[in-house]
Amino acid sequence: MDGIAELAQRAAALHRAGDLAAAIAVYDAILAREPRHAVALHLSGVACFQRGEYAQALDRLRASVNTDGSNADVWANLGLLLTTIGHHRAAVETYERAAALDPAPQILVNMAAAQLAWAQPAAAEATARRVVAADPTQAKAWFTLALALQPQGRMLEALDAATRAASLDAVEEGYAGLKAQIENGIGAPEKARATLEKALVRIPLSRALRFELASLLEYKLGAPEAAVAEYEQVLKLDPRHGPALSQLAFLRGRLADWRDRQALVQRYRDAVAAGSSALSPFAFLSLPSTRAEQRTCARNWVAPIVAAGHTAPELTSRERIRVGYLSADFHTHATAFLAAGLFEAHDRQRFEVFAYSTGPDDRSPLRARLTRAFDRFVDLRDAAPAAVAQAIRDDGIDVLVDLKGHTQDATPLVLAHRPAPIQVHYLGYPGTIEGGLCDYLVGDAIVTPPEHAADYAEAIVTLPGSYQVNDRPRPIADTPPRAALGLPPEGVVFACFNQTYKINPEVFDAWARILGNVEGSVLWLLVRRGDDPAIGNLRREAHARGVDPGRLVFAAQRPNAEYLALYRHADLFLDTWPYNAHTTASDALWAGCPVLTILGDTFASRVAASLVTAVGLPELVTASIDAYVERARALAHDPAERVRLRAYLSGPGRAAGLFDTTATTRALEAAYLLMIEQRRRGAREAFTVAR
Repeated sequence: MDGIAELAQRAAALHRAGDLAAAIAVYDAILAREPRHAVALHLSGVACFQRGEYAQALDRLRASVNTDGSNADVWANLGLLLTTIGHHRAAVETYERAAALDPAPQILVNMAAAQLAWAQPAAAEATARRVVAADPTQAKAWFTLALALQPQGRMLEALDAATRAASLDAVEEGYAGLKAQIENGIGAPEKARATLEKALVRIPLSRALRFELASLLEYKLGAPEAAVAEYEQVLKLDPRHGPALSQLAFLRGRLADWRDRQALVQRYRDAVAAGSSALSPFAFLSLPSTRAEQRTCARNWVAPIVAAGHTAPELTSRERIRVGYLSADFHTHATAFLAAGLFEAHDRQRFEVFAYSTGPDDRSPLRARLTRAFDRFVDLRDAAPAAVAQAIRDDGIDVLVDLKGHTQDATPLVLAHRPAPIQVHYLGYPGTIEGGLCDYLVGDAIVTPPEHAADYAEAIVTLPGSYQVNDRPRPIADTPPRAALGLPPEGVVFACFNQTYKINPEVFDAWARILGNVEGSVLWLLVRRGDDPAIGNLRREAHARGVDPGRLVFAAQRPNAEYLALYRHADLFLDTWPYNAHTTASDALWAGCPVLTILGDTFASRVAASLVTAVGLPELVTASIDAYVERARALAHDPAERVRLRAYLSGPGRAAGLFDTTATTRALEAAYLLMIEQRRRGAREAFTVAR
């Protein structure tokens, strides 16, 4: 029988060869003879760690240090494991033990990373500086120092540290990537672009750097077509790169670039079905998809963040209920335009209303109004998700209302920490957010009918009328003459002021049919700016369908009151599908323009039907594309009916339930009270709020 020394040699050889299961079996043979063999405990723990068997790894590494605590490597590997499983405080303490035995650069750098993960940037800075002071050639230490300086707001120092890291190791993609991120963050996107392009010369196969370059081109440099090319390059390098596929699908839609659209859509649906966790649920809403597919996409998206299983606090016993609204949109944003009146209208005798803002302060009048609307407005724009969650927990919020879902700048990690006993999803995202992040989803009888409940992870709360709250005091500016807006002096004006990503070939086919049936009519669309590439693409698509491209008129985005004024020249708003007009539909109705829509199968494709029904015009909801086209044609040839619709919207329609902010607020308050009652008795059930 082999001795322990021979077994150790055999285990080490298997371990080096990557045969981890066989190595563990030999380590176990050693431990069967000598249960407190520190080296076997250590190395078998490392092997278990490498196999992803974290519980066994933790037991073995702890047993090793308890047997012999003099080996710095064991403490360091234990620290790495604790960091991996999210036990950051314990990881820091473990690294401190390792560093006391051997202050090697790698141990100290890993300790700094653990300190950062434990939200101790100042301590991480001190640790990283300790390394670079002893050896200025340690690139990873400079990189970690940059990461530690960022949350302290010391961006120029962070840039210097990141630059040093990138210069010391020119082929480590993370170092150049961080340098570019900091340059972008301090308002130097062109420098960031140069950094990334130089790095890609050295590392041409880097998917991470190319994706970062694509995002920079899209969001900061206003070069969407160049961004499309970069996303396509990422997908050539990695056909399963979910973020690149998400961004490509969405950006292609925004540009009305429908090349290979059917294949792109199918690729997205196939990746969702295959379980990809990196495909944006928001991007999926504007693609042909079912409610079940959308739920699967959302489940995949949040799966990496919901495993920790945080415990929600108990309800408080205060006289007034504390309601917290979580959003990155407390500034000049569509959600804020809808909901400002809601926050003001809450019954302060029964509710205390808190805002948790994770987005920018644009110093706009709307931001100032929102800040005044809450009992407490908490600006957490630079806070980590754990810190945001802790602030909510510390305030004793009873009902936390998430207004973002899976839209841009959402914070699902905050919800994953379960900072409130009741968590609700409302308004910002038309679908389930899945993963147990919220207990309830607020809808209505049209957007979330009972027969659709199986496709939502949350219990459905059905509000009377429409689920969408609207703010009544929305001013409308004076309207310029038609000629100043590029409109012909006569003729029916069909309009759709949805963002262009909601327009697709099927919708455009229907619009071409409508224009073909109504001589002298024009189609008025909204674009981001006057030189938007979508303009040329849409004109080309019109020509391909036999429509004179000159019959497409484009308006650039403008301040809200001026934008609302445009609707006075619009005879009929033509809705899109599968992603309807939402805020935009309410805007049109408020400004007196009727909205024609199709009732679809998903939440996103039923919102306009909810809105026009709630305003009192259910006859504008159609059941098919043919019915939609025919109804548009009929209205275009019936000026008296168009006058009647506009008169209704400008008079009785403004008093309809859709625009009754106070009534919607009271319905939501009644819903919050029913949620609390359910929580106290340990239930979570769908319910309908009575009128």
